[in-house]
Amino acid sequence: MLSLILLQQIAQLFIIIFLGWAIIKAGILKSEDSRVLSMLLLYVIIPCVILNAFQIERTTDTVRMMELSLLSALMMNVLSLVLGRLSAKLFCLNTVETASVMYSNCTNMVVPLVIGIFGEDWVMYVTCYSIVQTILVWTHARILISGKKEISLRDLVCNVNILAIAIGLFLFAFQIRLPAVIRSAFAMAGNTMGPVAMLIIGMLMADMDMQHLRSYRQLWKPVLLRLIVLPVILVCVAKYSGLAALAPHGETLIIISLLSVIAPSANIVTQFSQMFGRDALYASLINTVTMLLCIITMPLMITLFQM
Repeated sequence: MLSLILLQQIAQLFIIIFLGWAIIKAGILKSEDSRVLSMLLLYVIIPCVILNAFQIERTTDTVRMMELSLLSALMMNVLSLVLGRLSAKLFCLNTVETASVMYSNCTNMVVPLVIGIFGEDWVMYVTCYSIVQTILVWTHARILISGKKEISLRDLVCNVNILAIAIGLFLFAFQIRLPAVIRSAFAMAGNTMGPVAMLIIGMLMADMDMQHLRSYRQLWKPVLLRLIVLPVILVCVAKYSGLAALAPHGETLIIISLLSVIAPSANIVTQFSQMFGRDALYASLINTVTMLLCIITMPLMITLFQM
């Protein structure tokens, strides 16, 4: 049943992707206009989702559930880095391909799915995964793609998502509840996250030329590794690790971590590729193809976990 619900939720997101693609093809907007939506998503909508997610009661169970989420997120991310590094050597992957295999779209794609399947109260546990990956993205991924062995602590500390997480954790730890009107406003803004993120993807897809698919003959490698090989290994590890027994609702928490790690490749790989002179078109193409195929692979992986 969960796999069918997941399939339905992903299908709904894909309908919105199609609408984004359609408004570009119809000439209503230009693909470049998606930048405005991207800025709104990054600086307004995602922080609202994060802050609202931590506005729950702190109990022994919720603390244990957060600890399990962070533990599973750390395990999944470390395994992704190790397996990605191994894959790079075995399959002769370049930097863009390696980063696309290692890092998933764990926020824009997964938060709407978790809200649709489990409800808003579970968003906090997606955020736990985002905490781990965001730190790795702005340290390891930045070094990997830029080729410079430097860590910008300023970029890490001043990252709007990190700040929102830090504030959210502070409010959660001291049980500071925001006024109801503010929480309602944050919830209202957060409800637009899925549609806005998918519209952006659809708008960017509209500029894709099928000729690009023929130009990149190694495309199948990062796509196969990102959607099949890595997820199968991680699903097996999660299934037999025994982590689900460490906290209440453990299986649901592990499924949320799995959804985060088996998602399509991360958008940030494309953005870093643009910043540091890598092949941003190829990174965007990997992101697009994995996004299109995840409607099949994500439900399959969750089915495999539940078998």
